Amino acid sequence: MLAIVFIRYQPLGAILAVMPWNFPFWQVFRFAAPALMAGNVGLLKHASNVPQCALAIAEIMQQAGFPSGVFQTLLVGSDKVADLIASPQVKAATLTGSELAGASLASAAGKQIKKTVLELGGSDPFIVMPSADLDTAVATAVTARMLNNGQSCIAAKRFIVAEEIADQFEKQLVEKFQALKIGDPMHPDTDLGPLATPNILQDLDYQVKESVKSGARILVGDSL
Repeated sequence: MLAIVFIRYQPLGAILAVMPWNFPFWQVFRFAAPALMAGNVGLLKHASNVPQCALAIAEIMQQAGFPSGVFQTLLVGSDKVADLIASPQVKAATLTGSELAGASLASAAGKQIKKTVLELGGSDPFIVMPSADLDTAVATAVTARMLNNGQSCIAAKRFIVAEEIADQFEKQLVEKFQALKIGDPMHPDTDLGPLATPNILQDLDYQVKESVKSGARILVGDSL
């Protein structure tokens, strides 16, 4: 008796992508490129504060030659995501964002028994040991913290430094931060531009004040 076994890879169908504002083009294309090449259809629900980016991406897809409807931008609020996932036309969903947003989408998808891929926030430590090249470690630390004005899920958020090099690391890190030029993000010599929304500024201001109340010291910037 002869048995023939083979594996067939087939597209899922329409995939909903809920994407963030902090890398409004790159994040979407990172989803769209493999998803569309595998034969799927893409539905983009972008962050509400970057609608022009969302529309531009849809236009780029058309210019690239994709058939009409293969990639669509949906200008809807986050309150519509659960309804979209519940649609029988949507076969899977992906999200890049906060843990809260991921939990909400995963819960909605779980009720429909639909596949999800989630990339959520985190806070892995930036660890510096005595064996490190201190100059390189400091330069890398500044870049890792200030990437995209610090508005990045992979930005370095906690620095854990061996006690014997902690003082020197702190000194050099502060010097590097103080040397950063704040200004118009469109100018090539600007290191640090504005935050994306007033709410982010308010949240950071609150976090700094609460940290100081808990014993933190302000080493860079005006005192409170």
